[in-house]
Amino acid sequence: MQPVVVCAQESYIELLAGLSKPPFVMAEEDKGMQIEIIEAAFAKSNKFVRFTYLPMNRHLDVFHSRGFDGIITLESHEKEWGISLSQPYIIYQNVVVTLTDSNLKLNDINDLANLKVAAFQNATRFLGESYNTVFKHSDNYTELADQQSQIGLLFSGRVDAVILDVNIFKHLLAIKRQEKSNAGIYNKAYEIHFLFTPRAYTAGFKNKELSQQFDHGIKAIMADGSYQQIIDSYLQ
Repeated sequence: MQPVVVCAQESYIELLAGLSKPPFVMAEEDKGMQIEIIEAAFAKSNKFVRFTYLPMNRHLDVFHSRGFDGIITLESHEKEWGISLSQPYIIYQNVVVTLTDSNLKLNDINDLANLKVAAFQNATRFLGESYNTVFKHSDNYTELADQQSQIGLLFSGRVDAVILDVNIFKHLLAIKRQEKSNAGIYNKAYEIHFLFTPRAYTAGFKNKELSQQFDHGIKAIMADGSYQQIIDSYLQ
């Protein structure tokens, strides 16, 4: 008879994650860039991770009321909630994407003013006052909850530019290029314009020991190449 191996309760980390935002978090499949990076980092300390997926605006309240070990996506200003923050471990980078054939030269946000643009939902609230000023009276600007639709609008030529996170764009484009029914429309060359400041996110934990273990794990998987392998696996 095979011996039963029981994992000690303390070897499990219970973390709060947001709802699906592929490729960062894919709640239905219990995977994603951030999910796998965190699992790999804690594996260096022989710890397993369980994720609970909830809207991000509930995370801090649920964390304190229900005894979770941490939250996976926080900004540095949230440390006043008594959470021990890790070092930044994931970057969200919004960009402008255009087709190469359009030959558009974009140096700042104002260069978008006369273009047909499709952005992610709530971009005017998220990307700041200067961005909002450019588009608040534009008839050629739209925001979409369905980011796959953004990709379709760009590659079909119905908009001049799309605005979204660079990894979301690459992930969705990779999916489109794998679909045989697309008849090559998504194989057009494109340009990425970095007009926005990247946002670095940390994880937050109930104590300093966990945050230090996480930081050490992140350094280890960056050093051995597995961090980049996880990123690349969602973009090809």
